[in-house]
Amino acid sequence: MPRGTCPECDAEVQVDEDTDKGDTVECSDCGTQLEVVGLDPIELDVAVAEEEEDWTE
Repeated sequence: MPRGTCPECDAEVQVDEDTDKGDTVECSDCGTQLEVVGLDPIELDVAVAEEEEDWTE
């Protein structure tokens, strides 16, 4: 199973064989949501939560 490194805590994170760029995984050590940004080798970055726009005035 492919593995990457969590950029937050440096833990080893396993990803599924069929993982694609843009998929998100969770670090089992620190719980950070990570985005797969590279596949060969596996590269992970902290996933940016899409903020909901506030349309109220």
